[in-house]
Formats: sequence, structure tokens, C-alpha cells
Amino acid sequence: MATAADPAQIASQARRRYVDMLLKGLPALIARVGNGARELLDKPAEYATAQRRRDLVQGLLKLAGGWHGAMSHGLRHVLQHGCTASQPGDLPPPGAGGGLSLVENDVIEREILPSRLALAIMDRAGWEFTDLRSRMAMLERRGELETHDMLRAHILARVVLDAWRSAGLSAADWREAQPLLHDEFAGLTQEAYHETNRWLVEHRVMADVDLRPYIRRTADSNAGLAGHTSQAPLRGQAPVRQPAGRRPADGYGGRDDAGSGFAGSAGYGGGGSGGTGGGGGGHAASGHGPAGRGLPDRSMSPGRTPRPGQGPPQGSTLTPAQASSQMFTRTMVPS
Repeated sequence: MATAADPAQIASQARRRYVDMLLKGLPALIARVGNGARELLDKPAEYATAQRRRDLVQGLLKLAGGWHGAMSHGLRHVLQHGCTASQPGDLPPPGAGGGLSLVENDVIEREILPSRLALAIMDRAGWEFTDLRSRMAMLERRGELETHDMLRAHILARVVLDAWRSAGLSAADWREAQPLLHDEFAGLTQEAYHETNRWLVEHRVMADVDLRPYIRRTADSNAGLAGHTSQAPLRGQAPVRQPAGRRPADGYGGRDDAGSGFAGSAGYGGGGSGGTGGGGGGHAASGHGPAGRGLPDRSMSPGRTPRPGQGPPQGSTLTPAQASSQMFTRTMVPS
């Protein structure tokens, strides 16, 4: 809950406090960057890398003061004018020229380098910025900060790079010091966000931040999630397929007896009806006798197999396939 003071005034004071925290931390940051550059110079490296590090150290010794002054001026300018430090005049306006044109490498580099710095800042200070954004949006009664609001990380990154270049430091120096710059400015910005949030909480501005407005959901998101997690009703077990030429232990398999007049799943025919058997006699396609492969003789009851130890019916002879089936049945069926 906000205080009785003017919310717009509190928002303005919060931005000023953010800039003050940055300005306060710049001298120590520049000193740490210089020390880190000298430590890099002491490490073994190839000649070209060592030369770039030497140029960086010499440039920071000469131009660190100018870099500091340019950053301070840029931050105060952004605070006073409250617009943007992205300098939209650096790039041609959309649709200008009526066609495609080449862009200089320097222009592209001036966009890539601050973007990388802004990403490094948000990787570390993202949560603090989210809280600060919510509080500022509530004070100013808006849904979101402007794209070029000075509190955003890419505005600070542009100020830092513009100050670096205006001081006389090169893009090659920036690339050599890039890990140091990313780490130092990420830490400084996180601290500035944190202190600004603490100041707002002291002034009773949203002690508890509600992040639900920033969660984007579709109307059917819950339904889609349920559709992915639900299971179809279970059906009955699929029938177990028996190997060809073998009958299960209970004597009732997937195919009927040859005399039953029905074709089995393996294509055995009987009584001249369907299946793959020949006509008239119901012989199986394999030609192993009247009963087909692995089937008992017709003299036996349909669907029955001799018990273990019991020989074939009198007056009948077993084909090799029937003998193999009988041996399998003796093994599988307990006595």
C-alpha cells in the first residue's frame, strides 16, 4: 500500500535514488576493472593477446577519468530528461531509403556490445528488476514500464558504452575487458535495484509484490495440460499369440480342430470351408497329413491332447510334426 504522498513524486525520487546508487559505485567499479586488466596482463598468453591486454591497461590508466566523467554525465542526463539514452538517431528510421542498404560494422557493434552487457545484468539482477518494475508501474498507474525507461538495463548499457567510446577507448579494448565489465556492472546494478526496492518498501510501496499479472496464460492452457496428462481407460489384455504349430496347455488354442469347419488364425482349413487348406478333404497347406501341422489326429476329440505318458490312439500313426507337438505338450503340461 502506498503512502499518502504523491505517487508520481515517490516514483521520481526512486529513479533519483537508483542513479545515485550507480554514481556512488562507479569509482570503485572503475578501480576494480583496472586491477582486473593488470591481472590479465600478468597471465601468460600469445603475443597478439598480450599486446591487446597491454593496450587495455595503458588505455585505462590514461582514460579512466574521462570514462568516469562521461558515465556520470550520461546518467544525470537520462535522469533529468527522463527519455532515452538509446539515441535512435544512430540508426536509420524504419522504412528509410525505400530499400536495403549496407550497415557499417561500427554501427552493428554499437548495438551488439550493449545488448550483451544488458543480458549479463539481467541474468544477475532480473528478480530485483521485476520487483522494482512492479512497484514503479503501480505508482505510475501503468501496466508496464516504457521500452526506453531509464530503469531498464539496456539504457545503462548504452550509457556505459557511449562513455567508453567518447573517452577514447576502442571496441577492441571493450572486447578484451568484456568479462570484467559484465561482472562488475551486473553486481553494481543488482545492488542499485535492491537499494531502490528497499527504499520503496520503507515508504510503504508494495511490501509484497504480486507477479501474477506478468504470467501470460491462454484460455485453453489448463485444458491442454489435462489432455496431455490424462490416460485413456484401460482395455482388456491383448490375446497372447501362440507359436505356429503349438497348442496351449489347456488344449484350446487360437485355431480350431480341422473337423470343426472353421479356419483358424493361422489359416488352417477344415471341411472344405475357408482358410488356406486344399478343397474337399480340408488338408493343411503344409501337406503334413489330414490334420495339418501340429494338430492331433481326427480320431481324437477336438481340442484335446493326450495326457503325458499316454500314447497315440490305437490304429493311428503320428507324423513327425505331431510327434514334436506331443513332446512339447508333455514338457509343458504337468502330469
